[in-house]
Amino acid sequence: MAPALLYNMSQKQTLAEAVGIPISNAQALLDSAARLISLPAAPADSAAEGATYETGPSAPARRKPRPMKRHLVGFETEMLLLEENGVVSSRADELITAAQGAGLAYPIHHDYTHNMIEIASVANRKVTRGAQVWLQTVKKLMDMADKTGLRIYPYGTYTGTHVPVPNTERYYRMCEDILGPPKYTYGTGHVCGFHLHYCLPYGTFNKGTKSLRHLFRSKYKDQLVSLYNMLLAMDPAVSNFMESSPFVDGRHVAKDSRLFLYRAMRTGKGPDALRGLYYDLPLFGRLPRYSSSISDLILLVEQRYEAWKELVEERHPEYLDIVESKHPLQFNWSPLRINRVGTLEYRGMDMNLPANLIGTSLLVKYALKKVRREELEVVPSDIGIKEPFKLEGRRLYVPPYSYLSEVLQYKSALTGMADAEVYRYTKALHALVARDIPIQKDSGLMKIKNILQTRRTQSDVILEQARKLGWDGQDRLEEETARRLALDSADEFRREVERLLNTELAIDLEA
Repeated sequence: MAPALLYNMSQKQTLAEAVGIPISNAQALLDSAARLISLPAAPADSAAEGATYETGPSAPARRKPRPMKRHLVGFETEMLLLEENGVVSSRADELITAAQGAGLAYPIHHDYTHNMIEIASVANRKVTRGAQVWLQTVKKLMDMADKTGLRIYPYGTYTGTHVPVPNTERYYRMCEDILGPPKYTYGTGHVCGFHLHYCLPYGTFNKGTKSLRHLFRSKYKDQLVSLYNMLLAMDPAVSNFMESSPFVDGRHVAKDSRLFLYRAMRTGKGPDALRGLYYDLPLFGRLPRYSSSISDLILLVEQRYEAWKELVEERHPEYLDIVESKHPLQFNWSPLRINRVGTLEYRGMDMNLPANLIGTSLLVKYALKKVRREELEVVPSDIGIKEPFKLEGRRLYVPPYSYLSEVLQYKSALTGMADAEVYRYTKALHALVARDIPIQKDSGLMKIKNILQTRRTQSDVILEQARKLGWDGQDRLEEETARRLALDSADEFRREVERLLNTELAIDLEA
């Protein structure tokens, strides 16, 4: 009886090193060996490193393909704190300390400044109703804040003026000194974002080294690239649904001013010009380019890390110990990154009301699910300009990167749904995904539909409220008006959290 062959990815790597051939040729060599001893060839290795296949007359039944990962999502939400009179508070540490002893389901962290807090809920198999648990956490946090005279403000920028109060941790000092203290404090201290986490395809991430795996003949590596490119292509649309930052220090800049504060973007001329935090170092903060392979993604991580390390060595070598103690994945502040917890982290959105957050997350989740389940290839093409998100067989067409970055990104940030092309682009994404969502009357999905029907985002709502309070659309907001708008926003946030508590949300379904 011919012997059984057992081989997996690590064994093929050992064989390749032993005989001096590329690992991509190891499969063919093993297949040849199988034919020589009259055995059927084992299947090409998938992302399931460690999976063992046994062939031959005495072999057990071949292992069934591993089921696809659940489509897990998680939230990171950044929020400013207000005092009872509507001014920005610097008492974040006080609330965080109280929260740490309250047994909240999700941890509450400090951020760069003492003015804001962060609630973290990454994609986790142990949390079955992630959005509901997030809502419960926020409700308890608001109750604790009320007892200390604090309010939670839900939007991407504050309506009035405020001076951020930075933390003194050496990591933040490093960032300030490399990017410029005033620039970093202004750009980072004035914005609050919403980060959406989505689980990586099976076997593409090494949990031990917290890095992407080099894969060669795996369908999952191609799946990861398509998911990555899909998130990039969705950016001008989904950032629209979440825009809530029309004012910066009382001045109306854009519908999504946060993007111009933080990304490698600029708007305006002369004294009114606004250059984003990473405008002069776009590698770390621009909308990333599409990727063609997992090797591209791995190389980009290495390039960012080495570039940042070189900047530190040249300008402030006293921080080298910090750079060397951090994981290379932690030096990417762009709208999309691979996170060291094993997720795709999309960081391109303003913070907003819960229904906007949940509805947008729902749209993103089912768009990525469609790419995975139908094994779609996301193809940048001129077709994607005229017919965005057009599906032909397994090819999904999206705009070329130059058009995405230089046209759609800017139009979306400046005028949002008021721009006809951005509106058409956003509708096309919704049309691709909406019919796949199981609960059509979901509160989040209804909010998305309402935005599309009225072409009014939360930025539009804030601007209308400001006009009703006497703002003329040109001058800066008066501080009293800005504070009233902020307090009204905090009240609306509380009402919506309480309304959505204990309702069935499609985002929490396992499908």
